[in-house]
Amino acid sequence: MRRLIKTVMLMLFAAVMLPALSCEKKGGGDDQKPGKPDVDNVVPPEPQEREDITEETDYKTLTWVAADITFETESAYEKNTQLYVEFYGDFTNRETKTKLTIPGFWNGENTFVLRFAPTEYGIWDFTTRCDTDRSLNGKKGTVAANQYKGDLEIYKRGFVTTNGSKHFVYADGTPFFYLGDTHWGMYTEEINRGGAHAGDTGAGSHFKYIVDKRAEQGFTVYQSEPIGTGADLTDGTLSAGDVRAFIRNDEYYKYIAEKGLVHANAEFFFAGQMNEKVMNDKSYMEAISRYWVARYAAYPVMWTLAQEIDSSFYASRGDQKLYTAANNPWVLIAEYIHKYDAYSHPLSGHQENASFTTVTGLGTTEKGTNDGKSVFLSDEVSARTGHNWWAVQWSPSLTGSVNTDVVKDYWQSSKVAINYEGRYCYLWTKNFGARAQSWISMLSGFSGVGYGAIDMWLYNSNYDVNSTSSDGIDKITPEDKAVHWSEAVEFESAYQHGYMRSFFEQFKWWELTPDFDSRTFFIPDSSEPLNVSAAIPGDLYIVYFYSRGNASGSVAGLYPGETYEAKWFNPRTNEYTDIGTFVAPGKDAAGNSVWKAPDRPAFTDGTDKVKDVVLLVKRIEAD
Repeated sequence: MRRLIKTVMLMLFAAVMLPALSCEKKGGGDDQKPGKPDVDNVVPPEPQEREDITEETDYKTLTWVAADITFETESAYEKNTQLYVEFYGDFTNRETKTKLTIPGFWNGENTFVLRFAPTEYGIWDFTTRCDTDRSLNGKKGTVAANQYKGDLEIYKRGFVTTNGSKHFVYADGTPFFYLGDTHWGMYTEEINRGGAHAGDTGAGSHFKYIVDKRAEQGFTVYQSEPIGTGADLTDGTLSAGDVRAFIRNDEYYKYIAEKGLVHANAEFFFAGQMNEKVMNDKSYMEAISRYWVARYAAYPVMWTLAQEIDSSFYASRGDQKLYTAANNPWVLIAEYIHKYDAYSHPLSGHQENASFTTVTGLGTTEKGTNDGKSVFLSDEVSARTGHNWWAVQWSPSLTGSVNTDVVKDYWQSSKVAINYEGRYCYLWTKNFGARAQSWISMLSGFSGVGYGAIDMWLYNSNYDVNSTSSDGIDKITPEDKAVHWSEAVEFESAYQHGYMRSFFEQFKWWELTPDFDSRTFFIPDSSEPLNVSAAIPGDLYIVYFYSRGNASGSVAGLYPGETYEAKWFNPRTNEYTDIGTFVAPGKDAAGNSVWKAPDRPAFTDGTDKVKDVVLLVKRIEAD
């Protein structure tokens, strides 16, 4: 039976309020005197330090840090049947009585493992259960979970969850900023050597070098697909050879966790490898789901199922003919993962391109077998599978206005929405486009973004590298696409995503409401410069411009008589330019207090390229 993390912990999250699902006019439209500005992000204090446990226990670890507890079976199993051994550990915190039921996994030969990450400080008592193997049943032990006292937020604050909010939070309720880096071929990235594409990096490990660099640049999530795992799970069995591959792959998960990143991982195999044998064997799908959870749920992870399986891995255009949205096997796999995951990690299904699938089909242009609707749309399916966030695939136009039908569809959903996959840098866009699509996403209601770069999104790939692509602004030639990861890891847009995260984390970014096309918060000049904006009405306004020229517009919905400061932010250099302070004027004939922003600064390098810029307006207390 599935065990939830302590009820009291969940109650703490209830204080996180959902943003309004509309652009209802607030701020200067209200007549009451506003309170003090309250938009700055004040990080909650860290928990009070606890002394290390001195009582002797069988095992020791730290809160939220995985520990392996190994057992040897005395039973002789027929070949490849160990997958179906249902082996569990019931862990109970001696002080709080919190209970977690953790599935165990076969780790080759006669070894079974319980991989356990304690969610609370204290001594945890455990008892094993296995109805089919007496040698694994009824084993007792203790685990001392000392308080984590390092610098990594994921262990100080606990695993990431949603708790019904429109943004991710740590276990203690602190908002979590999702900034993901894409590695669909992660398992093919050399872990014990630099590899042929390491260039002058001096990397002793291709994989670890990139993880270290991304953590340094400010990324918080690693996004992977099970391509090149070395384990063949498409044949309906788990062999000893498959387990050896899993043991090797554990090193990837472990290192990502050691660096404090969350691993948004897909399960089993590439979506196109789903076959009739696996699909029709529910006992195997459940067993392999339990196995995957048993191996990896004790790390900071999110589940994304498989590549573009929501709604049906493009069954409508013939990419696969095995299933449609109506009998999608990944929905059942989601149910099994949810059933066995004691930590309630966030679960999604990587979506098809937004032209095919959104939430309700709003904004799609290629109606498929499910009329553009997600297979996880209904409340019943969401509850049964634990689906609680959208892994969106959306590439906004860089030369036109935002398709507000698409973004509104996600904003109106109660679930977290992440623009999980867009154009990859130096495959289908360059630095401007990679940067712009993320700013556009963040100010259109998404609560995080994924990023990807050539030779990293899919290592050593030949996919679409021999043709010239265009994002409407830049052309990306085959020569551009020949860049190796050793150069791509240093793309300026990777650093600029870190700048973007720092910019938003100054504020209560999760309280921002998008303007969409309502012009409630920002009214562009008559020349209609391309822009996207969001606000905490009356208190904070953020406008991102991404077109040529220096036209701007007017900020609306201010509190008359209140003092504001205005700045330009350069998203390429992480630099601010003061515009100055102003007092919001009285209401105009339409009942609105409006301030005209100055023309955008050039921020130019002497070329005719688009130079994006951010307008920041914030209410402050007058001297």
